[in-house]
Amino acid sequence: MQIFPKKNKIYVLAAVWLVICASMFGYFFNILDRSNLAEVNAIKEKNKELSQLEYERDSFEKAKADLALLAKQDIQPKDFFSKDVTLVNEIETLEGIARDNSVDLILSGISGTVKTIPKAKTVSDIGTVPYNINLTGSLSNVVSFIETVEHLSFITNVTSLAVRGDTEDKVNVTMTASFYLSKQ
Repeated sequence: MQIFPKKNKIYVLAAVWLVICASMFGYFFNILDRSNLAEVNAIKEKNKELSQLEYERDSFEKAKADLALLAKQDIQPKDFFSKDVTLVNEIETLEGIARDNSVDLILSGISGTVKTIPKAKTVSDIGTVPYNINLTGSLSNVVSFIETVEHLSFITNVTSLAVRGDTEDKVNVTMTASFYLSKQ
């Protein structure tokens, strides 16, 4: 004696199969989709971190190569920041550049001591000594002076520059700049 005829068993199995499929599509696949989406987002974040770390590694390797190249140069990075607390060599250098370019130089505003100079915006122990330069000369000589100052062996940071005509063939330039001084 059969409870369900064969024909009904097929219908019952088909109905059970449809209920299972509907629940899979309606519920379980959504759970799996959210889980997959969370994993995909986590992978994207890890890829971002990986690309950032690769960039930092490449930057570090380039910096090491640059330092190795600089080690072979005449001017060493440790020489960029003066340890001459009186700044005599720097002042003499500026005066020599002015003399070589036939420019009248008036240097003023240098003040402070190693203990009182403001700290530069660095993590190391470097201070800044502000100063003012007033130049008078032909435009080409003044430009030559400024270009030479840009390529000095010690770092000087020009923060402002004003040019005005003095006479028919001369200009007057006022510069505000800072020497960088190692406090060590």
